Amino acid sequence: MDHQPVHLHSMLVHAVIAFAPLGAVSFVLDASATTVGGIDAGVWRLLLWLALGGILMVALPATLTGISERNHMYANWPPSHRAKLLLSLVLIGMVAIEILALWSGGVGRGLFSWLALAIVVGNTVVALALSYYGLRITLGRQGIGSTSYVPDMDREPPVDILDVVAENTREAPKMIDVQKEGGE
Repeated sequence: MDHQPVHLHSMLVHAVIAFAPLGAVSFVLDASATTVGGIDAGVWRLLLWLALGGILMVALPATLTGISERNHMYANWPPSHRAKLLLSLVLIGMVAIEILALWSGGVGRGLFSWLALAIVVGNTVVALALSYYGLRITLGRQGIGSTSYVPDMDREPPVDILDVVAENTREAPKMIDVQKEGGE
């Protein structure tokens, strides 16, 4: 069966990225007591709690699986991976502080409070930065424009990679006669 393995990290990060703008919109609509399509501030407050709780609950395993999968695939930690790890830890810390502030109730929940700045701007900017680095790591050289890559067989004349590698070998391959090896 020919298939790609399921990568838990790749599946989890989408939820984290989706919860950040949901939390931002919910905070703004709750703080401004706006009713949209019959949804009032109480529902927006519930969505805010669910979004922040969702970020915290999903970002922890997403970070851990990212570290685990990364260590299985690569030998070192390039700057983009380190930036993504740092941003993940920042997001987890920010959201934990935001939840504690909301839970304590002693914090202003207005549109111009530090909590609004943290939830609406901070979480969203960190989530966008995580998306940027995640796409950069995942897509690598791929981009909107065409790349300089040309498949070997599309070149003129076509290139057989085995011939190129054979030029750089120092000794002939060792041949094993299976029938002789088994009889001794």
